[in-house]
Amino acid sequence: MKKMLILIIISCLTLSFCISKPEKIDSDYTLAFVKEIYIDRDNSGNEEKDIRNFIGVFPKNKDTITVYQLNSDLTEKPQLFSYWVKNKNNNSVVFACSESEQNIKVIFDKNNIVKVENDVYSVNNQYYDFLKQKILIENSVLDLAFFLKDGYGDYSQSLEPLNKNWRNQKENNSFKIISVKIKNRNYQTDNQFFEYKIAYEYKKNGQLQSILSNNRFNKVFVKESKTYTIYSIEDEKNERSSSNAELYKNKKTLFDSISGNWTQNSTVKTSHFLKYQSKLKLVDVAKKPRNLDESIKLLKIEKKDLE
Repeated sequence: MKKMLILIIISCLTLSFCISKPEKIDSDYTLAFVKEIYIDRDNSGNEEKDIRNFIGVFPKNKDTITVYQLNSDLTEKPQLFSYWVKNKNNNSVVFACSESEQNIKVIFDKNNIVKVENDVYSVNNQYYDFLKQKILIENSVLDLAFFLKDGYGDYSQSLEPLNKNWRNQKENNSFKIISVKIKNRNYQTDNQFFEYKIAYEYKKNGQLQSILSNNRFNKVFVKESKTYTIYSIEDEKNERSSSNAELYKNKKTLFDSISGNWTQNSTVKTSHFLKYQSKLKLVDVAKKPRNLDESIKLLKIEKKDLE
């Protein structure tokens, strides 16, 4: 089953990837269209394929970001996610999300420490300066999502719509997370947390070698080819579920794809999944679109693009 999933992912990545770069014009907004494929297969061989299409509206001044999750029928109302700055001072900023009651507070402390809610990230000088400029000064929740893309904090669900390659962004090997102290809420009881530490290791060229904790989240470099960098991931998401997977990082498209198994702990039910991004289309525009229909027209999206 695992070999079959890997063959599927390789063929999909080879045939389906499409990146359209924005035209270079004076603009205040970037529109982005992302297609994401999710395939789930149970132990009986039953398979479900879910195609998820998103449009993001990103202002250059980093104020309110809007993400639409489209339906296959464009006349149906899409799911809407909005992100904005709720509060801010000299060393902290609070981001709000329309689909979550949880705000995300980010504090820039001394000694290259970045605190995100209950979690404490230690980063190197270069990354600290970059994050402070982008997140605190420029209010970029998109850079916050990229910083937190491994998704082991309780805020990961709120940031999920932003946790895609919206900008054809390449990782910078000079930016390093050194260690993290995590407090995940125990959803079985009130006001209790699971606490653990995560350590990062890097190769001489700055490429990530591993992210290791005792039993919560482990990400380890496996191998590299001309096309992919591959990592294995063990993720004990919470007391309710866990997963084991392989992450394929495409060097050309910069899209992440993941193939693995997901287990629901209460029922010990296991399913096999495959998730990959197949399209990214970008358009720069001078004015904010008045509505979703205008965004669709500017991106030249047709019904066949959603299938």
